[in-house]
Amino acid sequence: IVKNNIPMSHAARYHLFLTPLLIYDMVPYGVLLSVLVTFGIMTKNNEVTAFKACGISVRRLGLPVVLMSMVISAAAFAADYSWIPRANQIQDSLRNEIKGRPAQTYKNPDRKWVFHDNRVFYFRRFDIAQNVMVEPWVYEIDPKTWQLTRQISAKSARWQPDAKAWIFEQGRVVDICEKTDECRMSTFTATSFPEITETPDNTFLKEVRQNLQMNYVELRHYIADLDQSGFDTVALQVQYYEKFTIPLFALTIALISVPFGFLVGNRGAMAGVGVSIALAVTYLGIDKLFEQMGNVGYLPPDVARSEEHTSELQSRQYLVC
Repeated sequence: IVKNNIPMSHAARYHLFLTPLLIYDMVPYGVLLSVLVTFGIMTKNNEVTAFKACGISVRRLGLPVVLMSMVISAAAFAADYSWIPRANQIQDSLRNEIKGRPAQTYKNPDRKWVFHDNRVFYFRRFDIAQNVMVEPWVYEIDPKTWQLTRQISAKSARWQPDAKAWIFEQGRVVDICEKTDECRMSTFTATSFPEITETPDNTFLKEVRQNLQMNYVELRHYIADLDQSGFDTVALQVQYYEKFTIPLFALTIALISVPFGFLVGNRGAMAGVGVSIALAVTYLGIDKLFEQMGNVGYLPPDVARSEEHTSELQSRQYLVC
C-alpha cells in the first residue's frame, strides 16, 4: 500500500468488498463451532438432563439447530447468487491496484482447435495483440452429412476490423468432392472469405472469467459457451457444483455437529472447540482431494463436489443413534 501510494480509502474498500466472501466461506465453520460449544456446555451443566426430565427429547433439542442451519444455507445460496459475485469483481480489481498490477485482461486462446458454425478452426498460435492466426487451417463441414466439403490453409490470417473480415495470406483452398478426395484446388496470395464471419472476440478469444465472479446461472452459460468452442471445462464444471455444495455445507455440518455436541459435552466447551477444529480440517482435506480428482477427470464433476451428501447421510445415522 505504501510502496504503490494507495490511498487508505482504497484499502478500506478492498476489505469491505472482501468481507462478503470471507463470511460466505466461514459461516459453515461458525455453525459447527457454535453447535458443539452450545450443546457441550448444556450437557456439562446437566441442562440436557433437565430437558429430558421435562419430556423433551434430544432430537427435539436439535430440531431448532437444523431449521436455523437451513435458513443459513438458503441465505448463503441467495448471497452467492446476487451480490457476492459483484463484490468479488470489485475486490479483485482493487487488489490488483494495491499490488501495482496492470488491469487484468481475461482473454486468452487456450485451445488451438475451435468449432463454430459448421467450421473447425486450427491455428499454431494466436497473436492477441495483432489479432493474427499463425498457420491457420479451416475445415468446412456439411451439417447434414458431416462430410468435409472445403479446406483452407494459409501462412497467416489477420483480422481487419474496418472490413470485418479475415485476410488470409499465402495459402490454398481445396474443394472436396464426394467421390474424390480433391475436386478443385486453388492458391492465393492474399484474400478474404465473406462467409467466415467469426470475429476474434466472440470465437477465438473467449473471456476467461473467474468462477467466484459469477453466480451459478452465469457460470452454467459460460461453461456451455466454452463447450461449444471446444474448450476444456472440467475444472469449471467442478466449480459449478461447488455453488450448491458450499451453501448446503452449513446444513450438513449442523447435522454432523449435533450428535458430537452431546458426545463431548461432559468434557466442556474446549473439547467442543477441539472437535470442531478436527472436523473442519478433515472436511477441508477431503474436499480438496475430491476437487483435484474431479479437475483431472478421475471423478465426475458432480461427484467431486458432492462429498457433503455422504457426510449428511452419515450424520443422519448419528442422529438416529
